[in-house]
Amino acid sequence: MIMEKRLIKTLAAIFIAAMLMVPFTAIDAAAAQSKSIASGLIWVVDKTTSLGSLTIADGAFIMATNGHSVTMTVDGVETGIVPGTYRGNIVLTVTEQNIVKYKELRHPFRQAIYLDKTGVVASKSVLPAAGNYRYSNGTLTGARITSVGENFNGIFVRGGTHTIKDAVIDFTGNGADDFAGFGAAVMATGKDTTLILDGAKIKTRGAVRTGVVATRNSTVIVKNSTIQTMNGMLPSDYVPNVELGKMLAVPWMLGLSGNCRATNLLGTNTTATYINSSISSESWGVLSADGDDETQEPVEKDNREQKLIAINSRITNTGKVGYGNYFTAYYYGCEINVGDYASIGGGTFAASNPETIAKLNSDYKFGLTPEELKALPRTRTHVKSGRFGMMLRGTAKIMDDTVFDTEKAIFLIKGSSAEINVDGSKGAQLNPKNGIIIQIMENDDPMRINAIYHEAADPVKAEDFDVTAVNKSDVVATFANITLKGDFYNGFPAASNSGMMGGAPDGDTGGPEAPPGSDDGGPGGMGGSVSGLNMVLKLEKANITGIITSSRARHAKDTITAEEYLMLGEVTNTPCPAVNNGVIVSMNGSTWTVTGTSYLTGITIAEGSAVKAPEGYRVAMTVDGAAKAIKAGSYKGSIVITVTKS
Repeated sequence: MIMEKRLIKTLAAIFIAAMLMVPFTAIDAAAAQSKSIASGLIWVVDKTTSLGSLTIADGAFIMATNGHSVTMTVDGVETGIVPGTYRGNIVLTVTEQNIVKYKELRHPFRQAIYLDKTGVVASKSVLPAAGNYRYSNGTLTGARITSVGENFNGIFVRGGTHTIKDAVIDFTGNGADDFAGFGAAVMATGKDTTLILDGAKIKTRGAVRTGVVATRNSTVIVKNSTIQTMNGMLPSDYVPNVELGKMLAVPWMLGLSGNCRATNLLGTNTTATYINSSISSESWGVLSADGDDETQEPVEKDNREQKLIAINSRITNTGKVGYGNYFTAYYYGCEINVGDYASIGGGTFAASNPETIAKLNSDYKFGLTPEELKALPRTRTHVKSGRFGMMLRGTAKIMDDTVFDTEKAIFLIKGSSAEINVDGSKGAQLNPKNGIIIQIMENDDPMRINAIYHEAADPVKAEDFDVTAVNKSDVVATFANITLKGDFYNGFPAASNSGMMGGAPDGDTGGPEAPPGSDDGGPGGMGGSVSGLNMVLKLEKANITGIITSSRARHAKDTITAEEYLMLGEVTNTPCPAVNNGVIVSMNGSTWTVTGTSYLTGITIAEGSAVKAPEGYRVAMTVDGAAKAIKAGSYKGSIVITVTKS
């Protein structure tokens, strides 16, 4: 990791200069207003020291005594201790070390304010960077934290219940590890930790300089706040990687770019909720969850696992690149304006109905007062995406008057099982500009940072897979009480080229318990491989106009490199008979208007349902090559439905 390399270089320099070490002790402001450290010398600061000017020559070092950290502020701004000349109100604050572990990494956190169950811990806080703060009866006010250095945290909370009101945090400079929260503006950790962030204004500019991190079973509630994160400049010696805790940019294999997520959530039973807030990332992602942090102490299970919830909030990629959420999220009355995906994983998209929000408030202990609940207007969820609706790898539920406006497919499914439930009884709409509702294809993630994607070979029949039967590994989609115009393609390829999406950082390890209004059990089927994948469509009082078919899905190129990452997920379809990609349709009180040749492996038409052609055309069906009248009944085999001019 970059920080580890720098630490090794620093320690080497310290060793070389050991004989030249000058045993300076702390100098208070009254005794000395200036300080110069010549090249090759080390100043060991043993207590908090104030200066009016400070010069650090190239090859000079400042360090704290063993078990401590030292942080420099200049006029209240945290500033990296690097060679240069500094003037103003300079304070070198010595604090007790706060070592945070992630996997094999040990990060020396420094933070403006450290909170535990007792309140502000002064011995671990860089208070000259904290602003004119006050802490009383569990509430912190007045925090104003600015950093232009690297790897400095704003507010770190471990233990207790705390409300932070109207904090202003402005960070410029890189973090080091957003899986551990190293460099985050606000971070909560620990099973006995509840953090309520109210009225905050957070802005960061830097690689992995995350706005909010929740980890190790903590609970974070963000309300009435603005969180904005922007990309930084990656270190010149950074090598792209997918090692959790070491990567500083999104893996290109997700078809994305960028180096800073706005938020991150880790650890079983960890919860992050955003209410009446604006959260944005320039690229990469806005609301992210990364499964188990692998460092938490064993805790007693309470049947409430990782949860990511947003209510009446705005989720935005300001750079027109990135996703709204990774893993599974639950949106109620949100505006989601993203560059690539509203979701990678899945989730629930619903309105902020008062009864739903009241139940959420009760079940998950948001602490919203009756007045606050009343002030939250009932709002629909509206998704606008510059590319896809979701890269779905689990369960998606769209309900109420939710609207999806996308450039490309609403549901992009890369070789994974999935469950889709869309209920249009209250006005839900799916509006893909390219006319594709569901696109199933192979998993085109090359899995390694330096790998090249190679297009799958022509399909070969898998003898152990029945394209006419419903399997546990299939994509099952229910569309009820809705009118849709669009196509449904199952372009899953040969058994030898099949694969489930898995192993990608930003990763997930299971699904959260579903909040009210959702049947979502979270992503599943995230490992191994399958020999076939059927698309099972259940139409319940639905009117569909379009093609429903198995297809051969192909990329524009047979090979895709990191430089061509935007080609991932982008395919064209050629309708053709199923090989390992069956299409099974059931219709109950529904109408399917067929607009082009469609290849199925099963269809059940209930009484009162109809398969028809557009005006001026006629529709015909064959089953295993034999013509069949299209009427109520169940059909199975190689089914071809065609439309021709009358």
